[in-house]
Order: sequence, then C-alpha cells, then structure tokens
Amino acid sequence: MNDEEFIFVFPGQGSQYVGMASDLFKEYAVVRHTFEELSDVSHKDIAKYCFEGPQDVLNKPELTSLGTFVHSVSIARIVEDYFKEPLYKIGSAITGHSMGQYSALHCAGSLTFKDAAILLSARSTYMSMTDKLGGGMAVIVGLDKDTLEKCLIAATGHGYVAISNHNSRDQFTISGQNEALDVVVARALKDGAKVAKRLSVAVPAHCALMENAKILLRHRLETIEVRAPRTKLFSNQSAAVMSNPEEVKEGLAEQMTNGVQWVNIMENLPKYNITTAYELGPGRTLSRLIQRADIGIKAYQTDNLKNVQMMINQIEKSKSY
Repeated sequence: MNDEEFIFVFPGQGSQYVGMASDLFKEYAVVRHTFEELSDVSHKDIAKYCFEGPQDVLNKPELTSLGTFVHSVSIARIVEDYFKEPLYKIGSAITGHSMGQYSALHCAGSLTFKDAAILLSARSTYMSMTDKLGGGMAVIVGLDKDTLEKCLIAATGHGYVAISNHNSRDQFTISGQNEALDVVVARALKDGAKVAKRLSVAVPAHCALMENAKILLRHRLETIEVRAPRTKLFSNQSAAVMSNPEEVKEGLAEQMTNGVQWVNIMENLPKYNITTAYELGPGRTLSRLIQRADIGIKAYQTDNLKNVQMMINQIEKSKSY
C-alpha cells in the first residue's frame, strides 16, 4: 500500500470541556507525565481543572489555553511513543488554529514544551490585561461574508465588533465587546443564520482590541528561542508554509490582531497531496470543518481513548512501519 500523506491539526480555545483527556490520563503514563510537566512549568494543577472544572473556571483564558495545549500534546506523545519517532516525521504536515498553533509549533520542533507553555500563559495574560471593556467571541454559520458584514453595521453605537476568523465558506467567528456581539448574533439569526451564538471564550481574540497585547507578545517572543519548523507548518494568516524562525515569531504576534484564515489553509491542503487529517486535542471542531469543506480529505477527531487507538491503527496500516 502506498503511504498516505496526512496532517495533524491542533484546535484552539472554545474546544475545552470538563473531563477532557481524563481517559487518556488513566490509560497512559506518558499522558500523566505530560500533565505533571505542565503543572511544574505553570505552577497550576491543570489536571484538576481539566477533569473536574467547573466549566466557568476552565473557560478562563489561561486555563483554557494550557488545558487544550496539554491535551493536544498528550495525544501527540502517545503517537510518538508508539511509533518511536517525533510527530513531524510521522505526518507530512502540521498546523494549529489560533492558540493551537503553539501546540503545533511544539510538535513541529519549533518550540520547546516549556517555552510553548510560557508563551501561552503570557499570551492569555496580555489578552486579559488588554480587554478592559469586556468582550468575547461568537460563531456565525450559514451566512456569506457580505451578509455578515451588513449584520455588523447593526452594532453601530453598541461597541466594537469585527469578523475575526474565517473558518469555512459560510462559518465565521466575530470578536468584540459584549453588547455589540449580542446585537450581531440577534441580527444574524434574523437574517437566516443556521447558527449564531456566543463562544466560551472570555476575550475578544484576533481583532484590533488586542493591539496592546500584540506589542507585549512581540517583546516576549524576543526572549524565546524559536527554531525552524521541522515539517510543513501553515501560517494562520497567509495559509502559506512557514519555514524560518522570524516568520514564526511574526505570525504569532500578528495572530493577536488578525484572524485565522482556516478556510484558506484547508483549501491549500490538496495542493500538498494531503489525504487525511487527524485533529489532536479536545472536541472535533477542525475535523468537522475539514469534512464540511468537501476538499477530498478524510478527517478524524482523536480526543478520547477509542479514537486515539483508532488513529494509531490507521497510521500503522497506511505507513511503512
């Protein structure tokens, strides 16, 4: 059988849920060690928040980021432990959505585990510091971009709101102040959106409100060693492959005020002969988006024990191990 070309994709904030990674933690020593490593770096009992919540505490930006990161990396390490190779040698490409890019960069050999965790904590702190007016994010499904932009006009006088992430042809996230978000959500439903609802994200990521956070993160990145990714890693902003450390640093800084062009990343994948995507981390947001995109790529979620074992079996069958 010919080797399949596949990509590992890493979810961002909003995918977290109480109980995430608990079955993997019980089954695999490498997962327990990964959680312990993160707790040592962050000085927080991340396992407790992931397994017991409560949800409103887990939804706090730093805990969301670190919880999603450790869940993703735990799955990656299960795969690496099984095949005795780093993830960047097992698949042909890696990328992440929003904060998932930090998980991706670690697994691509660009950031150490410790530095990725430190940057995620700093990123969350800077975002919370910057959000002085109270904001968040919402998802809109079923409208085209022109119609959604008209919905944004309805928020005039209610505060700032803007399109942040373009996740599929008809799915967007918007970011802004709370009152403005609520106005746009109501208008989008009135205008025929299939889904329009607030997300479990406590800051308005990927928009102009994060300008000061971007400046702070850019300074922090100058203190971190970033290496060139060891495999193809797609930029959140341009959807192009990032090949050097300066591109990575600039991409992480610009991500603070610029949206994730996930739709462009997905449409790029067939150009690299990628046939399969595995989502490493909580939930199935990215795998569902890839399936809905109808680009000829099979996509699978791997956030529990059964699905991780299924992924390992599929990789073993498709690769010449």
